[in-house]
Amino acid sequence: MAAIAKGTVDIVINSEATAATLVFIPDAEGLGWDCDAVIKLAREKGVNPLPAASDIDLETFMSKAARAKTPMEKIIAESAGPEEAEAEGVLWETLAVPGDMEAFRNETIAKAKGPLLFRTKIEKVKRDTIVRKPGKFPFMAAKEEVVTVWEKKETREPVLVRPDLLGVRYAAANDRLGVFSAAKPGKPGKNIYGKASPPAVLEDPSFYLGEGIRREKNDLYAVYGGFVRIGKNWADIVPLSKPRFEVKTGSDRVTLFLNFYVGDPRFPLPAAADALQAAKNLGAGEGLVSAEDLSAALSAAVKNREDLLAFPLLLPREAEARVAVSGDGLKAELILRKGVAGAPPLEMRAISQAIKDSKVQGYKAEELKAAVNAFMQGSAAALTYTLVEGSAATRGAGREVQLVVKPLDAEPARVILSRLAPGGAAAEGFPASEAEQICIVEKGARIAQVTKPPDGEQGKDVFGRLMPGLPGNDPDLKLFRGLHLHGSDIIADDSGLLLMKGGGKVFWATITEYRDAAVKVNVSGDGMEAACELVCSLGAGLPLTAELVQKVLAEAGVTRGVNKDGVETACKLAALKGKVNQVLARGRRPVAAGGAALSWLIPEPRAGARMAVTKGMALVDVITLAEGRAGFTVRGEDLLPAAEANTAENPSWDESVAAREVEIKASDEDGSAGSGGPVKRLFAAYGGELVFDGTRLSVSSLKSIQGDISPASEKINFSGEVRITGSVHAASTVMGGRDVLIGGSVEAALVSAGGKVVIVQGIKGCGRAVVRAKTTVESSFAEAATLLAVEDIKLVSRCLSCSIKTNGRVLSQGRLSGGVCKARKGIEAAELGDEESTRTEISFGQNYLIQDQIEAAEREIEKTRIALAKTDSLIRDMAANPASLEAARQEKVRLLKMQEQFKLKVFSLREKFEEHFESELRIGGPVHPGVVMESHGRYYEINEKRQGVVFYFNRETGRIMEKPLA
Repeated sequence: MAAIAKGTVDIVINSEATAATLVFIPDAEGLGWDCDAVIKLAREKGVNPLPAASDIDLETFMSKAARAKTPMEKIIAESAGPEEAEAEGVLWETLAVPGDMEAFRNETIAKAKGPLLFRTKIEKVKRDTIVRKPGKFPFMAAKEEVVTVWEKKETREPVLVRPDLLGVRYAAANDRLGVFSAAKPGKPGKNIYGKASPPAVLEDPSFYLGEGIRREKNDLYAVYGGFVRIGKNWADIVPLSKPRFEVKTGSDRVTLFLNFYVGDPRFPLPAAADALQAAKNLGAGEGLVSAEDLSAALSAAVKNREDLLAFPLLLPREAEARVAVSGDGLKAELILRKGVAGAPPLEMRAISQAIKDSKVQGYKAEELKAAVNAFMQGSAAALTYTLVEGSAATRGAGREVQLVVKPLDAEPARVILSRLAPGGAAAEGFPASEAEQICIVEKGARIAQVTKPPDGEQGKDVFGRLMPGLPGNDPDLKLFRGLHLHGSDIIADDSGLLLMKGGGKVFWATITEYRDAAVKVNVSGDGMEAACELVCSLGAGLPLTAELVQKVLAEAGVTRGVNKDGVETACKLAALKGKVNQVLARGRRPVAAGGAALSWLIPEPRAGARMAVTKGMALVDVITLAEGRAGFTVRGEDLLPAAEANTAENPSWDESVAAREVEIKASDEDGSAGSGGPVKRLFAAYGGELVFDGTRLSVSSLKSIQGDISPASEKINFSGEVRITGSVHAASTVMGGRDVLIGGSVEAALVSAGGKVVIVQGIKGCGRAVVRAKTTVESSFAEAATLLAVEDIKLVSRCLSCSIKTNGRVLSQGRLSGGVCKARKGIEAAELGDEESTRTEISFGQNYLIQDQIEAAEREIEKTRIALAKTDSLIRDMAANPASLEAARQEKVRLLKMQEQFKLKVFSLREKFEEHFESELRIGGPVHPGVVMESHGRYYEINEKRQGVVFYFNRETGRIMEKPLA
């Protein structure tokens, strides 16, 4: 049974007529309502009957309503309304305003103008055109027809919108702003009465994009940076951006360009280095523009408020295609570079030509082609491609050093090495302590050889040529003093001690001085003397000692008459000269009763030998022995005297030897006294050479030399007169106590005489000859030499480029030209100077030997000054040491006194030097320009040629003057 609900029932329909609601208000006094009554009421309202499926719901509602105490509602009819249209819109990205832009937001928005928006209106416009159509046949005339064409015409119309802002965002240039959504039309529905229900009509469904926004399909992007203003149906960008740049790659995928947008000047300019770094990040290497040039371009853009677009970041570079072959010919590389910054592009034919010109063989063409094509199509600017690699020649086995000499055994080697100076260096870089083997070698000896194994295998270069195999590596060979490598042999340049280290692949060697001392004894046939040749040791050689000499003498049978002091002296002399030959043992001749014995006060001269002596030198004592005396040989053989003295055997002498009786005590060689008679001591009456033939003594004051004097000859230093028939060659020395007479010429040598020097054939000094004499110098000519004389210097012919100093005159029958001439008494010459105006300096009228003394004294003053400076420094350093300080002060006082003495000497000599001597320069022939004369500090230079003139110093005017030669 259906439920009955008492109360008030009404059906309420909404304004859209899309829903009908049953409203029940319970009332016990009201009418009773069941489902049929409600349905009837609904139909009366015009509501369609409820679906069958809803009857159960209505029954349920009415059952509840019958029991309800409060009003109840239920929708009993409902229909789908229209689907409303949607306007265009944008789904915006999250675009926050950066912190450094926030400060400019309100000011920029406030100053901006309203949005400038446009609507595009498209219309179809009809246009008639006349078209000429050819006839069907060539001979027929063309026809004209009118053709109607419809064209689209776009018109922009400004749009007014409400300027109210719904939001403000910030976007940089090219930022994605959001996604644009297109408008959607609405769909009509039906109401509860079954009638159609149209959707609402939108006033303006369009969304307008203003300035600064670019649409790409449905994506929106910022054209430039700034604040994005968003309204109800519009959006635009108010520009405000920082200066920015972007680096783009050109169409050739190599050239890089810079686009710079100046932005707002209130923001700092980006650094040029950042732009260059961005280019490097894109693969740019060398060839970028300088940071200075780029900074200047950016500054100019900011100044002009114009964006800098397509600025090339790479310097112009020509395209390049070449093949580089390594120095050893084992690797060939193809080097390609694309042209950039407007240069002509790299072409394939240039690459092919470069490979062809290189004449390289063996490369793989297909691989090369693929690599080149990939490079040409890629973005790389350069390519280095290995075309081909050759095969290197191999090296043979290493070379080694094989000794030829036999090293000394361990014990002899140890003894010799022990005599070397501790830690001493046999050669620079090779201490003797590092020597592992030693050997005594002679000059020119073959020490070792360097082996030569076969060379390695052949190789092939990139041109297909065979390369010979390489020899093995050389050993670590270091040859120091006295050795050299000749071919594969190591040769000794000197005799001595060979010190070696290593062997095989490592060999160091040097030769140090080495020679054992040697003593050679020569006993005369009559046994009266034993001469010894002493050779001193070198380096670590066995040293020369008196004990060694006496041992060798004893081994030679010399037992008596040995001069022990002479042995010591001879050893010292040998150490200085290297080698000496002296008589170290003498026998004693027997003397008959009443005969004379000789006691030499100088080394006993051999018969026929000559010995230099000086005037007054004591030579020998002649002792008359009344009882006679037995003799002996150096071998210890006794010699008995004759029964009577033979006067022919007694010594004699001439006037060159002076005799004087003296009182002495005669003794034999053992030191025992013997009976002696009168003693005469013989002296040299003058200097010269002592000549002794066994019985007769004389002194010759002349030393005569046949032939030339050369450096190989012994240095000539004779106290008497020296006569040389030949010439004196360069680097020789000739010194005589009296005159020196030379029949030949003198080269770059020293000639000095206590008297005069006469040179027959002249002097060719080469700038190094020195000829000096205490009297005169006479020569045929002189060239590039130093001539010193106390008296005159006489020259038969020319005197060229010489340095002359004399207290006499210079007399020349030829030309005197070049150099410096200082002559106290002047010059007499045939010609002075030469046609080439060679500078010739002449000084005269003063004592130039005093000038030498002044210069010597001034040098001593300078030495004393330096010593005083050192002493003062020493005194300052010794302030804390009173004992040493006193000695230093005394030395300073001594030096000060010495300095004062030299200064006084210089003062006195200068006064003497200013003394004038009568002198003249008498020139019989021409005097050429270039001649400079000086006297007493006054100079006179010849600027014009003279002929036959006399120059002199006028003491009244203090000038050098000239006058004609009388």
